[in-house]
Amino acid sequence: MENLEAIKENASTPLFDRDQVKTSIAHIGVSNFHRSHQANYMHDLIEKHHELNYGICGIDLLDSDRKTYNVLKDQDGFYTLITKDATSLHKPKIIGSIIEYFFGPENPMAVIERLANPDIKIISLTIAEDGYHLNEITGEFNQKHPAVAEDIVNPFNPKTVFGYLTQAFKLRKLRGLLGCTILSCDNIKNNGDTMKQSFLNYVEKNEPDLLPWLKNNTTFPNTMVDRITPLTHHKDLDTLKNDFFIEDQWPVVCESFTEWVIEDNFYNEKPNWEKVGVQFVKNIAPYQNMKLQLLNAGHSVLGILGTLHGYKTVQEAANDTDFMLFLENFMDLEVAPILVKAKKIDIAEYKTTLISRFKNPNINDSLSRICSESSAKIPIFILSTLNIQLKEEENAFNRIAFIIAAWCKYNDGIDDQGNHYNIEDSISNTLIRMSALSQQHPLKFLEIKSIFKDLSSNILFTTKYLKYLNYIRTHNIKESIINFNANLI
Repeated sequence: MENLEAIKENASTPLFDRDQVKTSIAHIGVSNFHRSHQANYMHDLIEKHHELNYGICGIDLLDSDRKTYNVLKDQDGFYTLITKDATSLHKPKIIGSIIEYFFGPENPMAVIERLANPDIKIISLTIAEDGYHLNEITGEFNQKHPAVAEDIVNPFNPKTVFGYLTQAFKLRKLRGLLGCTILSCDNIKNNGDTMKQSFLNYVEKNEPDLLPWLKNNTTFPNTMVDRITPLTHHKDLDTLKNDFFIEDQWPVVCESFTEWVIEDNFYNEKPNWEKVGVQFVKNIAPYQNMKLQLLNAGHSVLGILGTLHGYKTVQEAANDTDFMLFLENFMDLEVAPILVKAKKIDIAEYKTTLISRFKNPNINDSLSRICSESSAKIPIFILSTLNIQLKEEENAFNRIAFIIAAWCKYNDGIDDQGNHYNIEDSISNTLIRMSALSQQHPLKFLEIKSIFKDLSSNILFTTKYLKYLNYIRTHNIKESIINFNANLI
């Protein structure tokens, strides 16, 4: 952006000289979320506290990321952060913390060399659930994944993040250099532990001689990240251009709420992120569980139920009093009691804040985004709560059984207004087929082992599930929720 000076009256522009910033963080997966969250924290640390050693080197590895790469390369890494509260739009903020940018498909060896450079102290990632290549049934790293097989054939043109990391750390070891911290910022449970297990399993199979060095020269902190970041719409570009005279090919929209909690387990130095609100803790679990089982689960609940009714956005569903009563009771009666490691006052405050975030009319977060890849989300966000209740012989999972029954019907792909919608999921064919078969064999949907394991044989759960599935199949979702809330089913 050559016109930063020209737009400084209309936007908050970087106050630091980027030529003085040293790149020591390589971030893989320059997603909208990364740009609204981690890159924003880094921008604030550089600008407000003059910590010039922690610029970001952005790295994308997928062909599908080419558009993002081209846009940010054209804009020298600058982009606009648009923060929207329920009643106001914040002054646009130009983020300048992404100093470099590499694109793996264009030059894989350049990426490997950059990751191997000793200046890189932290390699952070937002690669989404499918980037970890986990087996759908076991949850373990999938050595038979086609992308992993390609890495073995072409190790210097990798298709997986593990392939890039392996070659980079091989160079570090060969050159007598130190390792670094690998920091997953993905929305999965125990993300650091998951990254460590997957990466070390990959190395053990493909480069076993590197394994001892890796164990001694890397750490994998768990993290909890939180900021609602919807897809960017064309109208956001138009608003920037017409109201603020800013032309940005790919700005990022987000809410004002932001949170980042990190397990204090760094290999060597770490940024002073606590200066900009990051929490370093010994145990991430209470924060992680509260977020996954309230915010992410809440999103999924509104996504499934709202889509069935015909709503298109989170705020539409959240402002429906019947839907929100169902969600609040789900949080209070089925989730909060098992979050025993978090203080009850924290849960209450978090829930209150969360509801207002869901209702924010200016975020315009689409239910289709929330519902995409539900087969990976439901086990983490909702079934994890159910599993604890079943293990502890609790019986407070009526709403979970209702949600799973509604998810079965959701995979029919048609809402109560008669409109069709796409099932965006890596196993969509399975979901659609098993949902259809459940019309004649009601337990069929629960026989998807990769999602439900042996839940179909749990009589306590299936009794509730079958009752709700039958009701939802014969009534619209709005009526079903109203009658559920009134204890009529």
